[in-house]
Amino acid sequence: MRGQTDSWQETIVALATPPGRSAIAVVRLSGPATRSALARVAPGLREPIDPRRATLATITDETGDAIDQGLITLFPAPASYTGEDCAEISVHGSPAVVARLLAALNRCGARLARPGEFTERAFLRGKLDLPRAEAVIDLIEARTVAAARRSFHRIEGGLSRRLQGTREDLLTAAAQLDAAIDFSEDVGDAALGEAARRLRTAIDDLERLAATHETGRLLRAGCRAVILGRPNAGKSTLFNALVGSARAIVTEIPGTTRDTLEAGIDVEGIPVTLVDTAGLRETKDVVERLGVERARQEGSIADVVLYVLEAAAGMTDEDHKAIASAGARRVLRVANKIDRATAEQTAAAEDAGAMAICGLAPDAGEKLRGLLAREISAGLDMEASDEVLATLRQRDLVERSRAAAAEGLATLSRGDSPEYAAAQVHDALDAMADLFGETTAEDVLERIFSAFCVGK
Repeated sequence: MRGQTDSWQETIVALATPPGRSAIAVVRLSGPATRSALARVAPGLREPIDPRRATLATITDETGDAIDQGLITLFPAPASYTGEDCAEISVHGSPAVVARLLAALNRCGARLARPGEFTERAFLRGKLDLPRAEAVIDLIEARTVAAARRSFHRIEGGLSRRLQGTREDLLTAAAQLDAAIDFSEDVGDAALGEAARRLRTAIDDLERLAATHETGRLLRAGCRAVILGRPNAGKSTLFNALVGSARAIVTEIPGTTRDTLEAGIDVEGIPVTLVDTAGLRETKDVVERLGVERARQEGSIADVVLYVLEAAAGMTDEDHKAIASAGARRVLRVANKIDRATAEQTAAAEDAGAMAICGLAPDAGEKLRGLLAREISAGLDMEASDEVLATLRQRDLVERSRAAAAEGLATLSRGDSPEYAAAQVHDALDAMADLFGETTAEDVLERIFSAFCVGK
């Protein structure tokens, strides 16, 4: 892990709210020159500043020219987000005001922060471990309530506490193995038995935790659901039903949709990017042909495809060819327009594995969301504990720790020398240390924090 560098002696500044016009903009400062910078840009500010209390002040540039009136809040070290003196300045959300304020603070010795540098400082000063720091960006980017809730639980330390409990089992197992090695005549069998029991518990915990990664990945990254079908099958009608508004143009004219149209929806807590596409058919129309090619490309990269067919026609040879040409991996068939089909035709579509639906019905969107939810979350327990692994890095390190612990247990079961088992348990502990960020390489940390927005 990186130690303290010269950059820690620098004071950093950044806009902490999204750029552009808004009612309020918040500029964040952190570092040793925070108090002196505040004194220079707000010379009328009463000293000493009351900690964690917003104070109204006139903010000026270096010439004394007023920039704005704003609220200044000081968070003294070490009781701040970064663990060092930190401040937030709330001003009116004018880009011109923000630019002048940042320039004034820059002339007071505060440099512009790198992406994620505030959270990086919090991590390096021990305010957050790495799983909690990673959860910060997940919460910022959460697209559903469920994703935000689980990210916040990880920020509060839910995942870290679970990992720490498993780590305690591994530490106890290592201590018992060391005792068996050093005092074999006194505690040999009892120590080896306790070590094996602790390893079994740790292995079970790590296996269950590793299994949560797919849930964490879905909540974090979401999935892409593409609507495919031949022209005039009612794809855009179903797209509108899922979105809950008339986003796509719907007409009786085949080939109305010429391009892809995207919308984000929440499917039982999973963020889904829904894509409407042009009807799949051979055409001489240049623009429509480009739309058909894009539709096929979308189908080839989709996590799941909703293939729409007309219930009255059933699954035709053209439909089979259209699915094959798109290269879709997971296909859900939807027989649309059952209001124009006979009962026998509707039953035949259902017998063929399609969901029969009328896209114009009030409950069409709800039914389609249920269909998507069952497919997307198949095999996952979306109601399980909030402690889920959100990143591939976390999953790989948990699996590495589990595999090393399993090797140690297998070594004990074979009756091999406890020295071998001890080495394997220490490998498991090394993976846990990397997971918490205690031994993580600098390039990995840089990659993690560079994904953050500036100001966080």
